[in-house]
Amino acid sequence: MKKIGFIGLGNMGLPMTENLIKAGYEVYGLNRSKPAEERLAALGGRVGYDRARLAAEMDLIVTCLPMPADVEEVYLAENGLVAAGKPGLILVDCSTVNPSLSRRIGEAADARGIPFLDAPVSGGTTGAAAGTLSIMVGGEEDAFKQAQPILAAMGKQIDHVGAVGSGSAVKLVNQLMVGIHTQAVSEGLALGRQVGLDEAQLVQVLLASFASSRILDRHYRNHIGPGRFEAGFAVKLLAKDLNLAAELAAQVGVGLPAGRRVRSLLQGAIREGFAEQDMSAMLNYQIHRDGQPEPVKHFAVFLPMKDPELSVKHREEHLQFLADRRSEGKLHANGRFVDGAGGLVIYKARSLDEAASWVKQDPYVVLGARGYEIHEWDIVLADEA
Repeated sequence: MKKIGFIGLGNMGLPMTENLIKAGYEVYGLNRSKPAEERLAALGGRVGYDRARLAAEMDLIVTCLPMPADVEEVYLAENGLVAAGKPGLILVDCSTVNPSLSRRIGEAADARGIPFLDAPVSGGTTGAAAGTLSIMVGGEEDAFKQAQPILAAMGKQIDHVGAVGSGSAVKLVNQLMVGIHTQAVSEGLALGRQVGLDEAQLVQVLLASFASSRILDRHYRNHIGPGRFEAGFAVKLLAKDLNLAAELAAQVGVGLPAGRRVRSLLQGAIREGFAEQDMSAMLNYQIHRDGQPEPVKHFAVFLPMKDPELSVKHREEHLQFLADRRSEGKLHANGRFVDGAGGLVIYKARSLDEAASWVKQDPYVVLGARGYEIHEWDIVLADEA
C-alpha cells in the first residue's frame, strides 16, 4: 500500500502528509485553497488530482477537515469518495465529527464494499509535526491492521477502540475534557496574576502538583508564556467540538454541567473576537471579562402573541434569527408556551438597551407577529446532582 490520498492540508493535515512522505509513501494532496497544495508539492507530494481521481486511483485516502459538513460532503456527495471509490480502497477520516455521521459514512461505504475507519487525532500541530499524535480508531479489525502502518507514520499512540463511530466518541470525550481543562487553566492563571504571583513559578509548582495537566503544559509553554496566540487549535474549533460533545451527551442522556458552562464561555469568546486565536487565549478572554465595567446579565424577553397566522408564516425566520444569536454567544435559552400565549427568549447582554437592540431585529417583532416585554432576570440555578 503505497499511494496515499490526503484531503485537507491545513494546520494539522500538512505536517501529517510530510510525515507520510518521510515514511516513503507517495502522497497525493487535495485542498480547498491551492497555496496549501503548493506547499505539499514543495515537500515532495503530488497535486492536481480531483476527488474522483483520488478515489479511483489511491490505495488509501485520509481526510482531515475542519467541520462535519465538510466531511459529509466529501464522503457522501454524488461525486464523493464513497460513490467514486474503487474496490480495495480504504477510507480514513481524521476529522472530529459526531459518531452518528461516522456511522452513516461507514454504512454507505460498507454497502459498496469499501472499508471506512473513523480515526480522529489528538496532539495538536506540535504532535502533527513530530509524528506523535494519538489516533483513536473505530472500524473493522482487518481494515485497521491494513491502515496501521500508515497511521503509525503520523502518530505514536494508535488505538483500535471499537466499531465505526467509536473513534469519534473517544475524541469527543477528549475534547470535552480539553475544554474543561482549558477553562481551569484560564481561571487559575487569571487568579494568580490578580494576586501578584510569579506566573512562571506558579506554573512550575502546578505542573509538579495535582493540578498538573498536559493542557496546562501545552498552553503555557507554547502560547501563554511566550505571549503567542496564533492558532494551533482555534477557539472556534474547540467550541465546535464541545457542541458535538453536547449533542452526543443529549443523545445518550448524560448531563454536562461543567461542559455546558465552558460551551457558553467559548461562545462568549467568539462573540468578543477571540474565535481565530488559539484555545489558550481563553485566558485572555477571562481577563477581558474580569475587566469589563458592566458584567454580562440575563434579560428575559416575553414575546406575546399578536397574530397567529404571521407567527406560523415567519416561524422559520424567527428560529434562524435565534440560531444566529446562539452561535454568537448572545442567547441563553428560548422556548414557547404550549397554550399559544407566546414565547420566551433569554438573552445575555450587558444592558437592557443592548438586549432590546437584538429583540427589535427579531422577524417576529419586525413583521408584527409578536409584541415584546423585556425584564432583567436574576437567574438562580438549582443544584445539579
